[in-house]
Amino acid sequence: MKRIVLLLSVFLFSCLLPAGDIITVAESSNYTRTSLYDDVMNFLYLVQKESDLVKILPLTTSSEGRLVPLVVLSREKVSRPVDLRMVGKPAVLIMANIHAGEVEGKEASLMLIRDIALGKLPGILDTQVLLFIPIFNADGNEKLGHNRRDLGPELAGVRYNGQNLDLNRDYLKLESPEVQALVDVFNSWDPLLVVDMHTTNGSYHQEPVTYSTLLNPNSDKGLGDYMWQKLFPSVARTLNIAYGYDSVPYGNFVDREFPEKGWENDSLDARFGSNYVGLRNRFSILSENYAYADFKTRVLSARAFILSILGFTAKNNKTMSALVRQVDLKTSRNFAKAEFVLEFRTEKLFELTIKSYEFVKEIIKPEDRSKYPPWVGDFIMKKTDKPKNYRIPYFALALSLRSVKLPVGYILTASQPDALLNLKRHGIRVERILESFKAEAEVFKISAVELGKNIFQGHVLNTIKGQYEKEVVDIPAGSFYISLEQPLARLIPVLLEPESSDSLAAWGFFNRVIVQQWSNRPGPYPVYRLAEKPLSAMVSE
Repeated sequence: MKRIVLLLSVFLFSCLLPAGDIITVAESSNYTRTSLYDDVMNFLYLVQKESDLVKILPLTTSSEGRLVPLVVLSREKVSRPVDLRMVGKPAVLIMANIHAGEVEGKEASLMLIRDIALGKLPGILDTQVLLFIPIFNADGNEKLGHNRRDLGPELAGVRYNGQNLDLNRDYLKLESPEVQALVDVFNSWDPLLVVDMHTTNGSYHQEPVTYSTLLNPNSDKGLGDYMWQKLFPSVARTLNIAYGYDSVPYGNFVDREFPEKGWENDSLDARFGSNYVGLRNRFSILSENYAYADFKTRVLSARAFILSILGFTAKNNKTMSALVRQVDLKTSRNFAKAEFVLEFRTEKLFELTIKSYEFVKEIIKPEDRSKYPPWVGDFIMKKTDKPKNYRIPYFALALSLRSVKLPVGYILTASQPDALLNLKRHGIRVERILESFKAEAEVFKISAVELGKNIFQGHVLNTIKGQYEKEVVDIPAGSFYISLEQPLARLIPVLLEPESSDSLAAWGFFNRVIVQQWSNRPGPYPVYRLAEKPLSAMVSE
């Protein structure tokens, strides 16, 4: 019923829109302003009125009551996931504005939706269906202010959503309506590739576009290799030759005082969207436009980057689709025999050239110290006007420091409804045990629960220490079995291993049981590991 009401409101609102040129706020203001929520929705409705290639669907309603749109572009008038399967084409998802102060992806997405819908970019839809979420963080977008330290626009939104959450840290705990709905899209539409548009203001360099992909050590190596060896080299060439924009892998100088030491990407945790998508065995791209370029350059280079990506997927999505299906099968059959990486370090992935500058070291005066964050220390490195290229190693390869052998599956005790709901929201297959039984299991014996020093995303994160011990345990009826013999198996230990940095335990889902009431003694960890699948009768939950 809620979906019908939302769709009806979309239709009625579109009927009231005036005719006229379909142009973005960025274009009409000569790239001095960015669009507000109503600007985005009006723009989309006007495009939809002009083209039957466009369907505007409700993704979700934000915590402040705004409809977040999902825009579908297809030749076959696809409007449901079942339609996608019937036409036999893969979907590619482009999402923008997850951090609502980082706005060029939003403006570039709107321009591309219009240009594709009005036939200005023929061929893009021949072999694929496109999904756009141009204003994912609709609430943050409306909190205009001087929130960015870059070359325009002067006013932009904020990083957080209406719940004061960073949506790019919510992929595992799933507390926001936006990310919950996005994961629903992953489960139902199953996009082959997800492109997430951001802005970075890190180390100084000249390239306006930077990019990354799935880097978590527990994701499939073959998917990452395809991105670095096939997709990115081709897309970077197209971006440069066809559109005139340079690009480079995302990162920052390892040592700002000595840039020659290397370029590092430290965003390898599962909580980041590009890594989460990789753990689901799908391709991902993190796009980070360079904040020190002017706004027009950022918007136009973002548009060109997306277009270069879509040109590649239009030609290569059959190969990419075959590869992810192979990885799904391999994960279902073999992941339980692997080891799960708990701690890692970064090593050189390859060498690259950064088009940057010469720098000079400047000691911070005592009276200016309050102007800088504590991590800066006693000095800053000031960019000169003299360009300089640095041929340096790119540190983005995760190597294991500590790992644990995986079981065949996990048991979740019956008294953890929040954890159960979380697993099911991810699309993980869960089975309810109908008959009690005894089994030899690995039980995690907690020796300490250490609390984080600060609140992070509304939580005080837990660090759990202890070790597994084998013992015979009673598994009561009503408990749940989570097998690793499924395509989403790579997500399961991320969520259920107690020492995983993004586990449900780390985010506080098990707080009421892992520390006993009225004492500080560690309680039982409510997840067991099994070496064999239970013989007890089970039903899908």
